[in-house]
Amino acid sequence: MKLASILAVLVAALTLAGVAAASHGRGHHHGGTNSLVTAAATYIGVDRTAIETDLKAGKSLAAIATAHGKTVDGLVAALIAPAKLKLDAAVAAGRLTAVREAILLTNLQTAVTKLVNATPKAHTKHVRVPVRSILQPALAYLGLDFRSLATQLRTGKTLAQIAVAQGKTAVGLVDAIVASVKTKLDARVAAGRLSAADEATFLTQLQTNVTTLVTG
Repeated sequence: MKLASILAVLVAALTLAGVAAASHGRGHHHGGTNSLVTAAATYIGVDRTAIETDLKAGKSLAAIATAHGKTVDGLVAALIAPAKLKLDAAVAAGRLTAVREAILLTNLQTAVTKLVNATPKAHTKHVRVPVRSILQPALAYLGLDFRSLATQLRTGKTLAQIAVAQGKTAVGLVDAIVASVKTKLDARVAAGRLSAADEATFLTQLQTNVTTLVTG
């Protein structure tokens, strides 16, 4: 689940509780993603920027809380506390029954617990490499020019079969391509244009994709 989706649904859930509390009186909306992240940061005992960074890295709020010695139940309670205060006030003013409040809080706690345990999709920079960065190391490893390779591919052979016919291996071909791309990406990392984490993520996916391509 994406970070934006988690926060948006959480805002909606808390707002709904506030609206329900004021359903027999004058209501108004409070909060937003800022107040929610701030509430989480306050309970966990870290700066809100640290929370946002961890969420963007793909960590759940539950994982962040436990990593700082806090509990998931405590975090959930902290996040729904503002809504509970509104509901308590509505009950005290006679605008809401205690039974209705209990139902709303149970539903809200279930929804917030699910969201707290959800793992956001990690933010990864989109990495692009030109086709020649894959083609050139493949040709060099196989000892073929492009026309010869294309001719064999048109006959129905896979890259793995061509590699074997050339006295090479499919694994070696994959490794040669990935190693060549890695050299280029290493230069981007060294220049500060790409993070080491994004490079690792891309290379893992590249290894999988190239292996599929080579084996046909």
